[in-house]
Amino acid sequence: MRKFYFILSFIFIISCSNHLSFNEFYIKNAQNEPIYVKVDGLKNASYKKLAFIQHGLASNMDHQVIQTAKQAFLAHHYVVITFDSRYSLGKSGNDVQKVLLSTFTEDLETVIDWAKKQPFYSEPFALSGHSLGGASVLQYSASHPEKVNILVPIAPVISGDLWEKSCMKNLSEFCRLWKQNGFYEYTDTKINKTAVIPYNVVTNSKSYNAYTLAPAITAKTLIIAGDKDIIIAADDVKNLVRIMPKASDMVVKNSEHNFEIQKNQEDLYKSIENFIK
Repeated sequence: MRKFYFILSFIFIISCSNHLSFNEFYIKNAQNEPIYVKVDGLKNASYKKLAFIQHGLASNMDHQVIQTAKQAFLAHHYVVITFDSRYSLGKSGNDVQKVLLSTFTEDLETVIDWAKKQPFYSEPFALSGHSLGGASVLQYSASHPEKVNILVPIAPVISGDLWEKSCMKNLSEFCRLWKQNGFYEYTDTKINKTAVIPYNVVTNSKSYNAYTLAPAITAKTLIIAGDKDIIIAADDVKNLVRIMPKASDMVVKNSEHNFEIQKNQEDLYKSIENFIK
């Protein structure tokens, strides 16, 4: 049976005109804008377990948090879909100045709608996301509770107001200038790309509040935070978990927002792997 599903998926994928390799695609949204998508674990299709993972602001699917989460899901026989959101530093385009939480949620919905037409699709599925991607998957889970059974937000934006509050408290001069100027210039040295980050992404997020969404989320949930994260406070994560019906939290010790060091990534992997075991 597993062999049958793999062959079916393989035949479908190689027949698509927009594929890059057997598991990479450029799909289009309603505005005909491209979104780069990668599908891993097709050999697991017969298990009927599917996960979508969304990266954070000015990032891409190759970020260490996304790759770590992907490996944890793959280890438990999931088909895993990662993608580069529009207006990010990935293969979907680099015009980060247009980024908003709303564009992130639109991209997640576009990718899920595309996946519905693929032979490996199954419901309910798992969602995971980092930072702004974490806010996106929380929103989707509240709007479509029947479709999501596993939810793993990682250092998610809890609300636009709390994001701004943490920024002004912990990075006061930087955030004051960011808000005053309306943007700041960010360089990702790992990929040698520079982006203009608009303050409007914070302002736009003020219409979102995970605390008000929490009662609608029915998925079994693990929210992961770093104890040294100055962008998303671990206490804010704990407060969210307290009001979610099926939620628990994991605070990774000595970790900042991006889980940079190897030990952080190992702890992140173990947290997700134990949760979905």
